[in-house]
Amino acid sequence: MDWQANDLRISDRVTHYYRNGNTGKPTLVFCHGFSDNGLCWHKVAFTLTEQFDIVLLDARNHGQSSRGAVSPKDMTQDLADVITTLNLAPVIAVGHSMGASTVARLAADYPNLVSRIVLEDPAWFDEADAKPLKGQRRRAAGFAKYLEMITRLSNDQLLAMGQAQHPKWPLDEFPNWVQSKREVDVLALKGLAPPPWQALVHRINCPALLLHADETSDGILKQPVVDQILTLNPCFQAIQIKDAGHNLRREQFEPFMAAIKAFLL
Repeated sequence: MDWQANDLRISDRVTHYYRNGNTGKPTLVFCHGFSDNGLCWHKVAFTLTEQFDIVLLDARNHGQSSRGAVSPKDMTQDLADVITTLNLAPVIAVGHSMGASTVARLAADYPNLVSRIVLEDPAWFDEADAKPLKGQRRRAAGFAKYLEMITRLSNDQLLAMGQAQHPKWPLDEFPNWVQSKREVDVLALKGLAPPPWQALVHRINCPALLLHADETSDGILKQPVVDQILTLNPCFQAIQIKDAGHNLRREQFEPFMAAIKAFLL
């Protein structure tokens, strides 16, 4: 399969993406998390490349896409514009963390563009619990310090830091991870405030798979929120990936892929 990099120009912005060229197959679109890029999905994408026409997007202020002020709504609009401009609809959309919120909003706001969605540990919290909300604010402040800090590191230092922080990740995850950290703009912080997840979940009417982490890990989505989602919307099903944290696919690739394939194939 001949993967190609492309730039889609719409109005005054560019969305960079990678595509495997498997036309005629169902389209699978991937949306990465904060400070990653489209190629951070490479391992999952290569595993599914024979079955799908795959598109890996760089979100605005990430990878090689445009820089500028952005909101979560803007990021969803970028995704919708790619799907409509390339005539891909309806797509299966997969997102991690920040990208999961973008995918959920796409399904809520543009139901005609999606056939089903997969959400990997979206950053959704129980609004009745003040503790995680305070943690969310600390997390946002930590992201700002993190972006400033990584600019001072060499690639070797950044790699060493990543391996120390993520000892469960296989080595082949790190080259794209390091590159993505070189390509993220501080303006990306503006895209981290999604609307309340309840407002999205109520309006999603396609099959949706929610993948979440072990309760003892650094996963964001906790069981009480998962239970609320399943009660609110019967379109959702949920699978907990054992012995994994926020980066489910990077820490438990085989169980992650088994869940994805059972839902998609």
